[in-house]
Amino acid sequence: MWHDTYLRAVLEPDYTYASEHLLPHLFDALSAHALMLGACGVEHAHAAAEHLRALRRQPFPPYDPRIEDVFFTLDQTLVRRDPAAAGALRTALSRNDLDMTIYRLSARQRLMRAIRRVHQLRQTLLDLAGREVETVIVAYTHHQPAQPTTFAHYLTAVENNLARDTERLFGALGRLNLSPMGAVALGGTSFPIDRELTASYLAFDRPIENTYDAVSASDWQVELASIITIISTTLSRVLYDLLFWASRGLIVLPDGLVQGSSVMPQKRNPVALEHARTKFSKAIGMTQSVILSSHNVPFGDINDPGPDMQPSLHHMWQEFREGVELMTVSLTAPHLNRALWLREAQQGESAVTELADAITRASGHGFRDAHSRIKALLAELHTQDRPLHTVTREDLAAQGVVLSEEELRSALDPADFIARRTTLGGPAPGAMRTQLAQAHTRLQRDTARHDEATQRFARSRLFLEGGEV
Repeated sequence: MWHDTYLRAVLEPDYTYASEHLLPHLFDALSAHALMLGACGVEHAHAAAEHLRALRRQPFPPYDPRIEDVFFTLDQTLVRRDPAAAGALRTALSRNDLDMTIYRLSARQRLMRAIRRVHQLRQTLLDLAGREVETVIVAYTHHQPAQPTTFAHYLTAVENNLARDTERLFGALGRLNLSPMGAVALGGTSFPIDRELTASYLAFDRPIENTYDAVSASDWQVELASIITIISTTLSRVLYDLLFWASRGLIVLPDGLVQGSSVMPQKRNPVALEHARTKFSKAIGMTQSVILSSHNVPFGDINDPGPDMQPSLHHMWQEFREGVELMTVSLTAPHLNRALWLREAQQGESAVTELADAITRASGHGFRDAHSRIKALLAELHTQDRPLHTVTREDLAAQGVVLSEEELRSALDPADFIARRTTLGGPAPGAMRTQLAQAHTRLQRDTARHDEATQRFARSRLFLEGGEV
């Protein structure tokens, strides 16, 4: 019998986690193995596959401290039904290659769900951007007002980040979707099995060519954790901006995503955004647990990067999912105070770069000279406690600058500032609509790629369950 402490600290939690989250993948891996053995002529292997298809439709046995894990629980159940089939199934099989296969199948499913949710957030960003192509905002750098742009320009910048993240996720899928089955303990087997066939049954792209690598590698898990860290970090930065804007009344979330105060009647606290920020922080924390579980572990030991890592991966995916979902609903239909945003742009100094550009065009001198004259102009206005929008042609003349009244007013108009930024990637409405069209096309391509892979994996599951493909 196992020691009570080992049962409580290791075996029972592992059994609970596996029975709640990994059983479909256990049945898939074993069924594919049995079907492959049957195709290779191993007697009673096809019977094992049929028993597995029947057993997966029945309630799984509860935890029994006399049995080590879910594999041996299933093994003993199969022995009671058909000893010969149970014996056949154990041919060229180890819990090493089986477990690593299960973990890859589980991660593949979680990864596909994560890609879908990222796609939904991207679609939400593009839909909102499409409605806000002409909504003027003030962009900040170094926590200071910088330049006018549009809310669409900001949102598509975020979507561009997520599009690259999608490529990272698809790339990780290609490195994850490899089959360890047939590696056995690590040295392979002397039985003439067909690892390519097992991989095809499980919708893996191919077997991992080195059997030692197949049961030892943790790079694919660390890669997934790293990508989740990248996405969560980006979205946390976006949440900082959203909360900053919400604190100033520029963005207001709809009812159901805000909470009031028990004391202050006026409060509409954007708690959905606050909780999303916490979710991403927790996801990043879980990624560090994943990485550290793979650190300084002998290549070949599998407990740390195997069963001990699964709960951390589970919570990583869960926190990430909930963070993305909260951001998606928060950005579906927020109320924007466009007038307040425009007033900030009109009354502040964010458009002054265009004034320097206008001086450069009018004077024929370089931008360096115009930049210097504008700095001197601003210093004089600050001395007089005057805002930029009160500047006159006489103020410019004092700095040796000659502009017409029309040129001056246009240079200080945030909308004109934006309209002139027509170069690739700029916020001008025409350029912005081109960017949005390209982004929609890219998202459609990514969605089709995801749908194709999802259908492929679903067909594999249906086949292994005994259904028609």
